[in-house]
Amino acid sequence: MSKNTTVAAVAAGSPLIAIVLVIVLLFGGAGANNSEIKKTGGISLDFNPDAVPPWARDLLSSAATTCPDITAPILAAQIETESNWNPNAHNASGADGLTQFTPATWAAWGVDGDGDGRADPRNPADAIKSQAGYMCYLANFLKSNNGLNGGVVDLALAAYNAGPGNVLKYNGIPPFAETQNYVSKINRLAASKYGRPRAGGGGAGSGGAAAGAAGPVIDAARSQIGLPYAWGGGSLNGPSGGQAPDVGVVGFDCSALARFAYYQGSNGKITLPRSSKEQYRATKGHPVPVDQLQPGDLLFWGRTAGSIHHVALYIGGGKMIEAPESGKKLRETQARTSARDYFGATRVLNP
Repeated sequence: MSKNTTVAAVAAGSPLIAIVLVIVLLFGGAGANNSEIKKTGGISLDFNPDAVPPWARDLLSSAATTCPDITAPILAAQIETESNWNPNAHNASGADGLTQFTPATWAAWGVDGDGDGRADPRNPADAIKSQAGYMCYLANFLKSNNGLNGGVVDLALAAYNAGPGNVLKYNGIPPFAETQNYVSKINRLAASKYGRPRAGGGGAGSGGAAAGAAGPVIDAARSQIGLPYAWGGGSLNGPSGGQAPDVGVVGFDCSALARFAYYQGSNGKITLPRSSKEQYRATKGHPVPVDQLQPGDLLFWGRTAGSIHHVALYIGGGKMIEAPESGKKLRETQARTSARDYFGATRVLNP
């Protein structure tokens, strides 16, 4: 949380609470639009305890009951990103322990997690319980601010890294490479290492465990829902600034979203080409009829192979995730396979 300079002010009952009001006034509602934060978020995964150190398993399972938004896979992935599971980690900014609380943040949010009478950022029980409490606070705080772009878990992660003031200032995940990479890495680790697909879960149309190998790919795409479309925007590691007509817009275009989802969901093993036309050329050897679509398939639109102009990710149940066009937000919607310019589908993953 190296950029976090405002967190000490948000503890309930703290005399510094007035600072939060100043931050909100400076960075908050003036830039809000009519969009709303996605109230439900996170990845529908069961915790994989085998991926964490034995001493952390019960601590994470208990911490994950603090609030429904912040799950054990997210907490575990965050710890790896912050300290690589080193309880004694320390950096030059003063951030300390497993969860890298700065001294000011720990003063506001550090708790005694094991009842030994002392709140110590280097005590894993204290650090993990404090991490969950603070992340849940951030999730609930950001839910109360309509007009933010992005899922609630992603916004909470961004606030943990860059400070809630910056999330309010930029109306979503700030355009800082460190913060964008932080959010993307945690989502990828949560989906590929610390979580297992939940049988029957995964949200509307996701296919849950039926999504099989495509589950982490779909989860990576779903984690970006609510961000704006940005022509030319998006990288393998997260949203980025667009090109004309979307200069100054931080988000994804359609092919960048598909590319990001596959790269993150495969833990860096699959890198699709950059444009939708190139993605079709790279995968056209595995065409898929509409009645045989499976989660993870790519859907393409264009009158001919040479005029393909749009791609989306099929997620099962007749639905897809797409970055639609300038002025709109990344969304989950019905798959438009009956549209006049629907060209066809291809398969990237083995069934």
